[in-house]
Amino acid sequence: MNWKVEFDEKYQMVVLAYNGANSAKDIFDSSFSAIELTNKKKAYKILMESQNIITKLNRADVFKLTFELYNKWGMNKSIRIAFLKPKDIEAQQMASFYEISTRNLGWETKIFPERKVALKWLLKDY
Repeated sequence: MNWKVEFDEKYQMVVLAYNGANSAKDIFDSSFSAIELTNKKKAYKILMESQNIITKLNRADVFKLTFELYNKWGMNKSIRIAFLKPKDIEAQQMASFYEISTRNLGWETKIFPERKVALKWLLKDY
C-alpha cells in the first residue's frame, strides 16, 4: 500500500498522501477512505499529496471514480480538493482530467505546484 489517509487536526482537513506506484484499486480504496474520514470528521477540505505518485490510471478509471463512486460513497459537494501536481507526466495528465471531471460535477478542485500555495487556497474563507 503506497498511500495513507490522515486527519490534520490543525487545519481540520483530510490529507491523502501517495508515494510510488498505485493501481486503480489503490486509488479507489484510498479515495473511499478519504471520503469516509471527511464524513466522520465533517471536514470539507482534502489535500492530495500526489507529487510522488506513479499510476497507470486511465480516463475510464477517473470517470468511474468521479462520476459514479464519489456519489455512491456520499462525498459532500461542499468539499474542496487541493491536488499537488505529480512529477510523473502520465500522472499529471490524469490529474488534469481529474480536476476537470470533479469541477464539472460541482466539486471545487485545483492543482497546485506546492503545498504552501495549496494550503493557502484550502484555508481561505469564501
